[in-house]
Amino acid sequence: MEPSPPTHPQDGARRHYRRPAERPFTREERDRVTLLFGSLSVAHDRLLTAAVRGLGYHAEAIPTPERGDLQTGRELCNNGQCNPVYFVAGALINHLERRRAERNLARDEVTDRYVFVTPGSCGPCRFGMYEAQYRQALAKAGYPGFRVIAFDKKGGGDGHPDEGYGDGLSVDLGLYIAVLDALFMADVLNAVFYRARPYATDSSAAERTFEACLSECERALGQGRPHPRVTATARLLAAVTPLSSAEDAARLLTRLRDSTCTAALSRCRRIIEAGFEVDYLRPRPLVKVTGEFWAQTTEGDGNFRMFEFLEGEGAEIQVEPVAGWVDYMRHGLHGQLDEARAAETAAHVRTGRALLRATTTRLRHWLIEQIGRLLHREYDRMRAALGNCAAPLADQRTLERLGRPYYHPRITGGEGHLEVAKTLYYHRNRLAHMTLSLKPFGCMPSTQSDGAQAAVQADYPDIRFLPIETSGEGEINAYSRAQMALGEARESARNEFQDALTARGTDLDTLRAYIAERPQLRSPLYPIPHTGGAICRAARFVHHLADRMASHPDSPRHAATEHQPGEPRHAQPR
Repeated sequence: MEPSPPTHPQDGARRHYRRPAERPFTREERDRVTLLFGSLSVAHDRLLTAAVRGLGYHAEAIPTPERGDLQTGRELCNNGQCNPVYFVAGALINHLERRRAERNLARDEVTDRYVFVTPGSCGPCRFGMYEAQYRQALAKAGYPGFRVIAFDKKGGGDGHPDEGYGDGLSVDLGLYIAVLDALFMADVLNAVFYRARPYATDSSAAERTFEACLSECERALGQGRPHPRVTATARLLAAVTPLSSAEDAARLLTRLRDSTCTAALSRCRRIIEAGFEVDYLRPRPLVKVTGEFWAQTTEGDGNFRMFEFLEGEGAEIQVEPVAGWVDYMRHGLHGQLDEARAAETAAHVRTGRALLRATTTRLRHWLIEQIGRLLHREYDRMRAALGNCAAPLADQRTLERLGRPYYHPRITGGEGHLEVAKTLYYHRNRLAHMTLSLKPFGCMPSTQSDGAQAAVQADYPDIRFLPIETSGEGEINAYSRAQMALGEARESARNEFQDALTARGTDLDTLRAYIAERPQLRSPLYPIPHTGGAICRAARFVHHLADRMASHPDSPRHAATEHQPGEPRHAQPR
């Protein structure tokens, strides 16, 4: 029996599914609507909010998701969703409930006054369903019609007026520049404090200093930028590049000369140097954190507060910068263009149209390379403003080359080949004692990466790699596994430290006496060269002090000028 034909409306026309139309966020609403962001690290959330405010919007960061937010999210979202969607949905709804109680608002007033802005994607994993889950949870919580603006992680966003969301949020080059500035500044601040905090002689002073630096950067980003002046150079740049207008070209040129971010970070450098001191003669194991993007970035219960736990166990952690993920997304465009060019080459087409397409592809390759150079330039400028303590961004071609034998770089989703590649990168360059990969329970891309890691560890048996899945519960088991792996890393750090003392024929008392007379050696921003073949920062410090004492034992010259001339790029202190 043949299946019965589907029923259709009376007019006989086929009606395909369309996403329900959402009430637009209009330009006229900007003065009374607040944009909500959140769920990354504290520094990223606060600086991103300040940058958006600097563009003239009302903006607010939702608090770091906690265990109670997970329970709220589970009650209101579908079963079997990814851990981050439960945490973020719950944190958003609980934040709205608090605002409603504080300001005595009705639910429809909250719906009218707030808009949630979040990353989005079409997949290939459950990330593609986040946007729908947020709307469902909000509706169940009593906020039907609450507006959610989702930006595709590969560029663009549903906030563009062409998508029917109104023109309240201008998705233009100015917005992208402001967002990148905030993310990069947060990256370098986090890197500096995760580097220095385990060695701080006064942990409360270190926390106060971090808060002072965040406030300084918030003020700088919140001031806004002057409207760029369109010049002949800007018009020429717009004519020869894909920039949409001469105004965008002028905005880009103005940003390349702008010193707002670097000046703020330079002030932070002075705040840090005066804020607290460190003792770099404490041997600490270095732990590189990788994994799924959200789990490796958030600082709350979403990853079992693993950063706080590791520091409490005496480890120095190296967090992954969001800038690296941005650069990875840019680099992925090369692969798409390579595939298109390979298809044309295989067809052996030599028509005029084919040659034009080939020329266009080469031009796009060149433009993508220039964008990458600009990203690295700006990130390096911000690193330099904080004494080059944050590590430079890893070269994406190098990471692709390392990961390709185990994980094809064209397999997209999540971090793609990066989890495998970064494990190899930090092991082969001796930049970490162990790699800890954090991911939500059942994360498909991370599960694929963990499978590939088996082959990596077979080829490199001395790699210390620990994958941990976070599900909202089970932190005791996760802590136990982390402690076991950390025990081996801690022993390696201690051995490196003792070996350095023995090799250089010195002892702790001699080194501490030398440091006591030179305050610059107690600065959190003191550059420690990657010498002696050691991973442990304390062991490297011993080698550096021995070299310094041998070359100029009585000189009080500031060591910040003593950069080692042959230091490789990947070995910059983190």
